[in-house]
Amino acid sequence: MVRCEQENCGWVAIAPSEQAAWRQYEEHVLAEHVESVEADVPDGHVQVRTDDGEWTTMEIEEAKDGSGDESPE
Repeated sequence: MVRCEQENCGWVAIAPSEQAAWRQYEEHVLAEHVESVEADVPDGHVQVRTDDGEWTTMEIEEAKDGSGDESPE
């Protein structure tokens, strides 16, 4: 079962397959937990919000595995 791990979010996928559940999760995250901002972000990097609510820029791989200096939300 795929669940949203964002704080105070009780979203759970209801899908006929795991692949469909992950597609639903992606749509949910984009609709509910992503915001667009005007920022100069170098190629190969993303911005993530840290636990203290600040934004930090890190390489995509760091954000994926959580190995950056800051913890992505």
